[in-house]
Amino acid sequence: MSTHSELDQLRFAGLASLVARTWRKTIDARLEKYDLTEATWLPLVYLSRIDKPIRQKDLAAMLSLDSSSVVRVLNNLEHAGMIERIPEEHDRRAKATSITAKGREIVEHLEQMSQSLEDEIKAQLDPEEFQIARKVLKSLVLILEDLPQDQTFEQQLEFDHSPIVKPKTNSSEED
Repeated sequence: MSTHSELDQLRFAGLASLVARTWRKTIDARLEKYDLTEATWLPLVYLSRIDKPIRQKDLAAMLSLDSSSVVRVLNNLEHAGMIERIPEEHDRRAKATSITAKGREIVEHLEQMSQSLEDEIKAQLDPEEFQIARKVLKSLVLILEDLPQDQTFEQQLEFDHSPIVKPKTNSSEED
């Protein structure tokens, strides 16, 4: 368990990473009884909110994941009977994915679990702090989404490529 002084030592990026890891660990522990993780939970929730089958590649884009990661997750969900994948008529290689009745039932439990966790967090914060936290998190998402994603670290720092140590010159050149 972290202490306040340990958390005070973290820079912003470290704190943001720690929050994400701690959130995932907490969610995964609560999802364990459903044999799910955060990685399998999110696609299931997305599918429950879409009222029609969706292509795997479109689901991957919605989740900001690569297709191969989504395929592995969907394989697990299909094996558990929570989703079904149907080859599309016009392209047999493409699969449409939809949630099953069992998947919808699980999502109902997951939403209750998620609300319960949110309530536990709210109970430990002032109502104003909770609203500020939500506002800051939403702002961070929007800011980070707007930042250029194709810059290298050196470009972001406007890196000077000149050598740190100047090469020695020949004494005859200095004359």
